[in-house]
Amino acid sequence: MTNADGGTDLFECRTCGGVTIGQNRPDCCGEAMTDIDTAETAVAAPSLGTLLQTVFDMSGTELDVCLCVMEGGELTVAKLADRIGYDRSVIARHLNHLADLGVVEKRRRIRPEGGHVYVYMPEPPETVREQLREEFLSWVALATGQLNSLQREKVEAITDAATDERQWTVFREE
Repeated sequence: MTNADGGTDLFECRTCGGVTIGQNRPDCCGEAMTDIDTAETAVAAPSLGTLLQTVFDMSGTELDVCLCVMEGGELTVAKLADRIGYDRSVIARHLNHLADLGVVEKRRRIRPEGGHVYVYMPEPPETVREQLREEFLSWVALATGQLNSLQREKVEAITDAATDERQWTVFREE
């Protein structure tokens, strides 16, 4: 996958079939890995919204919350609710998810009048990029494992048009 914008490429080892993602051609099994050409792929490039939803389970609302914290600095759920008009429970749920992703930092503050409040602050942009990259690569590894778990015989049997016999039962009659 060679990108004109200098982005990340996909490489495959001719010997062992290993695949890697990178910006520089790596070596494997004693030789340089080859480019995987994705120019003719049937899969369309995902939009940012699709990527965030699929990989990070982040909705459009959560992206709004994230961007507001990134632009607004240190915010409480109440201040954020006033600013963007979403319900506090929705904002709190999204902020906790963003904190789990490492995109925002969550801190507990003691209030002068008693009690406490959580404040949310943006992580530095480089930290956010690295966290999302690590989460994405983890997702890719898990997704690859799911694809590899397909039994090759079943996939080959499904695509074998020479047989009239049902090879893979999706729905069972009761």
